[in-house]
Amino acid sequence: MKRLLIFLGITCVLSVHAERLNFSSDWKFSLNDPAGAKRADFDDSGWRTLDVPHDWSVEFAFSQENPGRNAWLPGGIAWYRKTVDVPAEDAGKVFEIQFDGVYRHAEVYVNGAFVGRQFDGYTSFYFDITEFVRPGQENVVAVRVDNHDVPNCRWYSGSGIYRQVWLTKKTPVHVKNWGTYITTPEITDRSAEVSVKTELANKGRAETFELETVVFDPAGREVARAVSSGKITSEFEAKQSLTVENPQRWSVDSPLLYSTESRVKVGGKTVDVYRSTFGIRSFRFDGKKGFFLNGKNMKLKGVCLHHDMGTVGAAVPLEMWERRLRNLKALGCNAIRTAHNPMAPEFMDLCDRMGFLVMDEFVDKWEHHIRPNADPLNDPKFAEPNFRKEWKKNFEQTIRRDRNHPSVIIWSVGNENYPAGSEKQNQGLKEYCNFVRTIDPTRPVVSGMERGLDKDPSEKVDDILESTQYMDLIGMNYGEQWVKRIGHRNPGKAFVSTESYVYYNSTEFKRWDLVERSPWFDVLENEFNAGLFLWSGTRYLGEVSKSKDWPRINGGSSALLDMASFKTVNGYFYEALWSDRPTVSIAVYDEMKPIESFRCWGSPARRMIWNFKNGESLNLVTFTNCEFVELYLNGRKIGKQKLSDFSNRIMNWYDIEFEPGELKAVGINNGKPVCEFSLQTAGEPARIKATADRETIRPGGVVQVEVQLTDEAGVPVKHDDRLLSFSVRGGEVLGLDFGTMGAEDHFTEKKHRRTDEGRCLAIVKGGSAEAVQIRIESKGLAPVELQIPVERKVVEKCR
Repeated sequence: MKRLLIFLGITCVLSVHAERLNFSSDWKFSLNDPAGAKRADFDDSGWRTLDVPHDWSVEFAFSQENPGRNAWLPGGIAWYRKTVDVPAEDAGKVFEIQFDGVYRHAEVYVNGAFVGRQFDGYTSFYFDITEFVRPGQENVVAVRVDNHDVPNCRWYSGSGIYRQVWLTKKTPVHVKNWGTYITTPEITDRSAEVSVKTELANKGRAETFELETVVFDPAGREVARAVSSGKITSEFEAKQSLTVENPQRWSVDSPLLYSTESRVKVGGKTVDVYRSTFGIRSFRFDGKKGFFLNGKNMKLKGVCLHHDMGTVGAAVPLEMWERRLRNLKALGCNAIRTAHNPMAPEFMDLCDRMGFLVMDEFVDKWEHHIRPNADPLNDPKFAEPNFRKEWKKNFEQTIRRDRNHPSVIIWSVGNENYPAGSEKQNQGLKEYCNFVRTIDPTRPVVSGMERGLDKDPSEKVDDILESTQYMDLIGMNYGEQWVKRIGHRNPGKAFVSTESYVYYNSTEFKRWDLVERSPWFDVLENEFNAGLFLWSGTRYLGEVSKSKDWPRINGGSSALLDMASFKTVNGYFYEALWSDRPTVSIAVYDEMKPIESFRCWGSPARRMIWNFKNGESLNLVTFTNCEFVELYLNGRKIGKQKLSDFSNRIMNWYDIEFEPGELKAVGINNGKPVCEFSLQTAGEPARIKATADRETIRPGGVVQVEVQLTDEAGVPVKHDDRLLSFSVRGGEVLGLDFGTMGAEDHFTEKKHRRTDEGRCLAIVKGGSAEAVQIRIESKGLAPVELQIPVERKVVEKCR
């Protein structure tokens, strides 16, 4: 059995007395439920060795025997075991183990003893395991994961220890996990007040301590310091106020981050150093003008995101989140709703660093909802059955974990539970929102409220205002059509569209009265509407119906990015709506279907391709934020249209006769061309173009390679597809994805993948070699090779 000495492989040495280790490598795994697996002496020599994060569901083939809600993938019961040697000199230390996410019903054992249980599969949690650890001996951590009753979510959940695990050892007097609470109550251009509350714990005898808090600016320079002292028996909360001169504000355009070090001394010696990150920023929601960040009025250009990502399922590497967020940012997106559960800690860190505003959601459903004539494989009991047992703990843990993130501006206590105005909705909002305010009163609390059945608009608004009296904002899913009517009531609160369609809209009289007009215009036309969160930002796994959707495996057909984070046609549409840069794009309709053939979550089928039959009559659309668009075919101007003539910003062009060559759209402002976009007729595939998303990768890190077929002239080939073969040296393929995969495209296939519109994404994890070598080939085409150097591993030493 491979063992780990816990004084090796430290990712960040906090001091000579406190260590936090990444505890994610070399776990033993068995997708089984053997008796005695919790015991320290259990024989797991025949089990598979792997690293977490790990999602076992995506290791299976899709099957109609499994629920479409879970993307036709299975659940199960499994065990994870890890053996460590704890040095004898660690006797007297405090040990904590933290799981960033386990789906679901996790039971944790140390040396055969039961430590604790976590029912919810999305909330980060930790346990003090000090009493179970045997210093100077071999120790075994065992985790049982029970996700056998799929589907238990409305979408794909994943299965297993799908996020990072951490082991921390501390001296008896220490800062609690997630134990700092940093706010900036007063900010001017000249100075900012930084309030720091630090929660200390003592697992030993009473001690006199000194707490020194040091603030560092974004460049790492010390800018403020405060010292407190006291006597601690078991717990102590220290409150300190520091002043930062000439503060650098955090914003979506300039996401500058400060940090603190909380240095605990006992008997003149440093016994713990705890580091926190925060941003200096102010925000407010106004009942008349909407949202303000650092005094500037702005709109939330938001999307809802699930926690999965295509072929890797729920075990998503940091680099994949970074690429996805970067692609959303390029569209003009500035806000994320964590739909409908807490995201991984590293995702929240990325939102801080990349400048996203976050609606941080704790849970989807509060109670079971069973639909009449429900299909048991696809309409399950969506709520966690143990929600009432642990909701307070889960809410509090998430708030404590995320409260220092400057990106977090809204807490959400749930999603689509009961209709506005109903007794259960009001009771739930009152209880859950009030609880959250007791922990963090600095952020508004909402819920993504159910739209409910159609009724008289005046009565509907009465219901909405009745329920939202328990929220700090008027939060509503798919409720844009009542915004004007709500505004006329002067509710004194800002409206936020917590979930919105992407392309179509409803009328205030009937949900399915489809209007070809983005809900974004309801945001622009109503000042007190702070913004929206589109459903959805990306395609996601699951939430499909067994009866009619096989072999489809994903929801979010109108998303701005696909499962591989490639930009979709709707992504170009919202780039034109959201971006400050002049932009124009062209797409060709597959077929102009009547609007009645769509649902609100849909959008017309369009492709960015220019390979058709000679003389074929085509209908086009251009998306732009420019005053005019001029359309050219092989250099001939064939039309000019004015954006203001299209109130929905969907600029259609009809009966354009195809001829091979180049179709070009030019954006015009003030009579001058400012941007252009072209579609070109491509020849047969002749080359493979491969582009890596980074020049180097960290040890164990991930590189994503975008592959595109081109013709001899380098024109992207989108009308023809090929089977690609991938081989890797110095690493491994985690997944191959073309963004719109179905059940026939097994995630387990990691050597071959066909393209879609000529493109594909390879997700490659680096190993211990000096470089990762990636070879891509296809029959009849010259192979392509990439070599990505692996950075040297450095043990980070904190200040």
